Amino acid sequence: MPHLDPFLLASRWTCGDLLPENIVQTAVGLIEAGYEEPSVYRLAAEDKVYSRDQVEILVQRMFSALRVPYPMSQEDARQTVARQIAREVTAGLKDPWTAAKQLDRVVPHWETKDESIWAIYGITDEAEWDPGEGRIVATLEPELINAFEQLACL
Repeated sequence: MPHLDPFLLASRWTCGDLLPENIVQTAVGLIEAGYEEPSVYRLAAEDKVYSRDQVEILVQRMFSALRVPYPMSQEDARQTVARQIAREVTAGLKDPWTAAKQLDRVVPHWETKDESIWAIYGITDEAEWDPGEGRIVATLEPELINAFEQLACL
């Protein structure tokens, strides 16, 4: 399952797409997938995680044991997660409009210069225009999917 790829998880954690309240369940999923490292078990045993600070040292140990370079740069993490979101849209696993909202949380529009991501933002912005001012959503959706396909191929 690609969502349990340790490098993708580290990327999601770094850019804030994997929330602290979900990290314990993610560690349990890693154990179930065969990643049986003591540091993964230790993180899975945590209770009531509300902030990154509570578990950051455990997360670092887990990723180190899983041989994932961590910490990683915010930019690298964002690009990894953005491409994964795009691959999920391209594969038909994720609604493109929902994916665009997730993408904006992962890679805020004011913090990117990536033209593929900007194409997605431009399409979703047009969908929010007043009626009669832009194209209808049914016309924009194939263009949005195509923009995700371009991002997935980077």
